[in-house]
Amino acid sequence: MITGPGGTYPQDRPAGYVNPIAAENARAGDPGWALTRGDGAPSGSGAAKRPVHVEAYADRVSAKAGENIQVMANIPAGMGGPMGVHWALYRLGWYGGAGARKLAEGTATVGPQAACPPDPTTGLIQCHWSPTFTVQVPQGAVSGLYLVRILRDEPFPYGTYVPLVVKDDRMSDLYFQASVTTYEAYNRWMGESLYDDQLGLSSRFAVKVSFDRPYIHDYGAGHVLRYEAHMASFLERSGYDVSYTTNLDVTREGMGALRRHGAFLSVGHDEYWDGRQRDAVEGARDAGTHVFFFGANAAYWKVRLENPGADGNPRLMTCYKIRPQTDPLAADPVQRTGRYRDAPINRDEEALVGTMYEEQVLFGQAWVVQGASSFVYEGTGFHDGDQVPGLVGYEYDRRFENDTPGAATVVATSPVVDIFNRPGASEAVVYRAPGGALVFGAGSIYFPLGVDDFATGPYRGKRDQRMERLVANLFKSALNLPVPPQLASPHATLYGQPLAAWAASVATMASNLPGPSSVAQLPDGSFVYADPRGHQIHRVGQSAPYAGTGVPGSDRQPVSADSAHFANPSSVWADAAGNVFVADTLNSCIRKIGSDPAHTVTTFAGSCTLYGLQDGVGTAARFSYPMGMSFSSRWGLLVADEQNHVVRAVDPTTGAVTTLGQPGGGAGQDQGDRRGRPAHRHHAGGRTRRRIPGRQRRVRVAATPGGRGLGRNRAALLRPGQPPHPPPRPRDRCGQLHRADGGGERKPCHRRRVRRLCRFRRPARALPRRRQDHLRRRRRRRDPRPPPLTPAGTVPPRS
Repeated sequence: MITGPGGTYPQDRPAGYVNPIAAENARAGDPGWALTRGDGAPSGSGAAKRPVHVEAYADRVSAKAGENIQVMANIPAGMGGPMGVHWALYRLGWYGGAGARKLAEGTATVGPQAACPPDPTTGLIQCHWSPTFTVQVPQGAVSGLYLVRILRDEPFPYGTYVPLVVKDDRMSDLYFQASVTTYEAYNRWMGESLYDDQLGLSSRFAVKVSFDRPYIHDYGAGHVLRYEAHMASFLERSGYDVSYTTNLDVTREGMGALRRHGAFLSVGHDEYWDGRQRDAVEGARDAGTHVFFFGANAAYWKVRLENPGADGNPRLMTCYKIRPQTDPLAADPVQRTGRYRDAPINRDEEALVGTMYEEQVLFGQAWVVQGASSFVYEGTGFHDGDQVPGLVGYEYDRRFENDTPGAATVVATSPVVDIFNRPGASEAVVYRAPGGALVFGAGSIYFPLGVDDFATGPYRGKRDQRMERLVANLFKSALNLPVPPQLASPHATLYGQPLAAWAASVATMASNLPGPSSVAQLPDGSFVYADPRGHQIHRVGQSAPYAGTGVPGSDRQPVSADSAHFANPSSVWADAAGNVFVADTLNSCIRKIGSDPAHTVTTFAGSCTLYGLQDGVGTAARFSYPMGMSFSSRWGLLVADEQNHVVRAVDPTTGAVTTLGQPGGGAGQDQGDRRGRPAHRHHAGGRTRRRIPGRQRRVRVAATPGGRGLGRNRAALLRPGQPPHPPPRPRDRCGQLHRADGGGERKPCHRRRVRRLCRFRRPARALPRRRQDHLRRRRRRRDPRPPPLTPAGTVPPRS
């Protein structure tokens, strides 16, 4: 259905049209708008539980100037009686770097509201709270991303946000969509979302979610501060004529609303689309409206939107993700849900975006320029192979089908290693549709972080003026918009150079391999490696696979190597007898490829496809996504159990499994090699580096914004004596650290981001001579000295 005024951009734009963005951002901002102590945690939920004071939602996701928004606020039961709050309405933007401007404010009293019981069949949690206060959008308010901030009265000024998009009817150059369906899909308030379940549903996740409940993320703001606020700040700082909408509005209003603007912008994480939105955007593209996907993973899930609210927009979203055939409306091609790329929907994202989702990465990886002669790089100074550290993440796209309506040109190919230790690449593309529309797919959710360091965004530090110029070039080519003066000659962000090579020499032993993620040497001197995307183990120089059919799966009984099935085998290790141990990641078990002539494959530890955290012998143990492997002379085979956030030790003789660490990086249980050769755990993003022995000091270096210790980050285990990569950065006597992240970026660590900097002993040179000698003798009695290292800095092979 098309609602609102008609007309087509630009021919129907009224005479004397004025872009209001420059004047709006010339107004004084309010730097103190951001919450520093926030509420918004899920009351009564076991997920991310913390003290909750105020939580709220609005009766609509969008409004126009002069309209009223009803805000439903709540104090969870048990938090005391009613309390006074101050609320304020802020518009997000540039505002000289302040990030927001206050438009209205007031006071209210918040008390407990009715409980929101979940539906035991669908997991739906829908609140029916009474309005607490009303916010009227001021007359003359400019379209934009808005937040209602609710702040408790002193002496405990905790607060929460309620996000809102203010729309208008002007025919702007750029039409910026807030991806509220993706906010809601990930919203695990009260423990239920399209990714979470605490009810034990057969569907594994909720299949219905409601906008009638608070957001849990970012103090109730949803995801608006993560990516969209960065892009909005850049656009408004640059003076572009931009107006704002939501994907609920796009679904309701249809193609006609999109045709009133020069270009449609999907920003950051825009994963959940109703079929009507897909029809509208594709139709607008085919009619000549330009489409820019400044993110990744767009239009991945087809959802069903229903139950219109006060603004006419749907309040209920349905998606049967795990078993789409169980959807009661699965037989209806219009109403069915599932992945767009899968049958029977068969509308892969690449046909619209130019690329489509492949996987996640653990940390931001470098954007790598390809085709620097393309118009998108005009005036940037980029050359082929130049990199922008940390800009590819946390999900990325690439080409699969090559089925865009116009020939796509790849403008960035960025090598990555995904969360399952598989090599891959993110691709950014641009193409012209037959109707003349320019379409750009950035291929990375983190792309908006490259154009602005938003005032309070949780992900900062990736802004690069050359990426701003890239966006300006797209607008210039599509709409003939002038490049902002400050981007005429963009300067390159100064990035640190990688440290000197820590290996004595590097020699290429094999090339053109399918995608190795781990390598091990057999007793005969040959090498085997894991091919996780091919679900096989290969031997260098051997044409046939060493083990695995290449078809993902598992085997309950011992099978010969040529009949075995693996599922994303990510790591290998070989013993002195020639047995190869495999971390069969998606099967969540450790497999053993025997040294017998048939290379018989057995399940050595864990039980394939049965997940959990349980110690035991052989198949009695449980893993959840085992990945990196190493060896300790004391503990045997060490395994990084990724989803359990622990290191497991597997006896290579008996298969007995022991957990060495506590989930989430708990203290006190880590042990190491008695011979003084500790195993190291190094987080792939440069976030955390740990030494496992319990007797030693443990060092945590929190290096990147949002670093949370182990959390969900996979650990890579290194051989004893092998230095971690990247090597530790220098530290001055004041405790100032320098870090090198996995994207090649070097930065000093701010003191506020350092957790438990160190518990080192005093340097030996600061002690009296007799005390030094005493400590040396004591250390030798306790731990025999390790053997000398090789020139490469590694432990020599044991005889």
